[in-house]
Amino acid sequence: MNTNKYCTPQSSGCGPAVLFAYDATNLANALWNSSMVSTDAAGNAVKFTVPTVVNGKVYVGTRGNNTGGVYGSTSISGELDVYGMKPN
Repeated sequence: MNTNKYCTPQSSGCGPAVLFAYDATNLANALWNSSMVSTDAAGNAVKFTVPTVVNGKVYVGTRGNNTGGVYGSTSISGELDVYGMKPN
Protein backbone atom coordinates (compact mmCIF):
# COMPACT_ATOMS: atom_id res chain seq x y z
CA MET A 1 0.00 0.00 0.00
CA ASN A 2 1.32 3.42 -0.89
CA THR A 3 0.35 6.25 1.48
CA ASN A 4 3.06 8.81 0.58
CA LYS A 5 0.52 11.55 -0.13
CA TYR A 6 -1.13 11.68 3.30
CA CYS A 7 -2.25 15.33 3.23
CA THR A 8 -0.16 17.08 5.88
CA PRO A 9 2.59 19.71 5.53
CA GLN A 10 5.21 16.98 6.13
CA SER A 11 4.06 14.78 3.22
CA SER A 12 5.07 14.96 -0.44
CA GLY A 13 1.55 16.06 -1.40
CA CYS A 14 -2.08 15.13 -0.98
CA GLY A 15 -3.68 12.29 -2.89
CA PRO A 16 -5.32 8.90 -2.77
CA ALA A 17 -3.95 5.81 -1.07
CA VAL A 18 -2.99 3.14 -3.60
CA LEU A 19 -3.57 -0.54 -2.81
CA PHE A 20 -1.51 -3.12 -4.74
CA ALA A 21 -2.07 -6.85 -5.47
CA TYR A 22 0.87 -9.08 -6.42
CA ASP A 23 1.28 -12.62 -7.72
CA ALA A 24 2.00 -14.71 -4.58
CA THR A 25 4.43 -16.98 -6.46
CA ASN A 26 6.46 -14.10 -7.91
CA LEU A 27 6.28 -10.71 -6.18
CA ALA A 28 7.87 -9.06 -9.22
CA ASN A 29 4.50 -9.50 -10.98
CA ALA A 30 2.04 -6.80 -9.99
CA LEU A 31 -1.50 -7.95 -10.83
CA TRP A 32 -3.55 -4.87 -9.99
CA ASN A 33 -3.54 -1.55 -8.16
CA SER A 34 -6.36 0.74 -7.13
CA SER A 35 -5.21 3.58 -9.40
CA MET A 36 -5.68 1.55 -12.63
CA VAL A 37 -9.42 2.28 -12.91
CA SER A 38 -11.07 5.45 -11.61
CA THR A 39 -13.91 3.52 -9.92
CA ASP A 40 -11.34 1.61 -7.82
CA ALA A 41 -9.61 4.76 -6.50
CA ALA A 42 -9.36 5.05 -2.72
CA GLY A 43 -9.90 8.23 -0.73
CA ASN A 44 -7.03 10.49 0.31
CA ALA A 45 -4.28 8.67 2.17
CA VAL A 46 -3.81 8.37 5.94
CA LYS A 47 -0.16 8.06 6.98
CA PHE A 48 -0.27 4.92 9.15
CA THR A 49 -3.33 3.14 7.79
CA VAL A 50 -3.17 -0.66 7.61
CA PRO A 51 -5.29 -2.66 5.15
CA THR A 52 -7.37 -5.33 6.86
CA VAL A 53 -8.40 -8.57 5.16
CA VAL A 54 -11.60 -10.33 6.32
CA ASN A 55 -13.62 -12.99 4.47
CA GLY A 56 -11.91 -12.32 1.13
CA LYS A 57 -12.34 -8.55 1.20
CA VAL A 58 -9.75 -5.84 1.89
CA TYR A 59 -10.78 -2.83 4.00
CA VAL A 60 -8.80 0.44 3.88
CA GLY A 61 -9.51 3.50 6.03
CA THR A 62 -8.93 6.83 4.23
CA ARG A 63 -9.54 10.57 4.64
CA GLY A 64 -12.28 10.59 1.99
CA ASN A 65 -11.87 13.89 0.15
CA ASN A 66 -10.38 15.70 3.17
CA THR A 67 -7.09 17.38 2.25
CA GLY A 68 -5.90 18.01 5.79
CA GLY A 69 -8.43 20.54 7.00
CA VAL A 70 -10.39 20.37 10.22
CA TYR A 71 -13.26 17.92 10.68
CA GLY A 72 -16.27 19.06 8.70
CA SER A 73 -14.24 21.21 6.27
CA THR A 74 -15.04 18.80 3.40
CA SER A 75 -18.02 16.77 2.26
CA ILE A 76 -16.40 13.42 3.20
CA SER A 77 -14.06 13.64 6.21
CA GLY A 78 -13.39 9.90 6.35
CA GLU A 79 -14.11 6.85 4.26
CA LEU A 80 -13.84 3.07 4.44
CA ASP A 81 -12.94 1.62 1.05
CA VAL A 82 -13.75 -2.06 0.48
CA TYR A 83 -12.08 -4.18 -2.22
CA GLY A 84 -12.91 -7.73 -3.28
CA MET A 85 -14.22 -9.79 -6.15
CA LYS A 86 -16.96 -8.04 -8.10
CA PRO A 87 -20.23 -9.94 -8.57
CA ASN A 88 -20.92 -11.47 -11.98
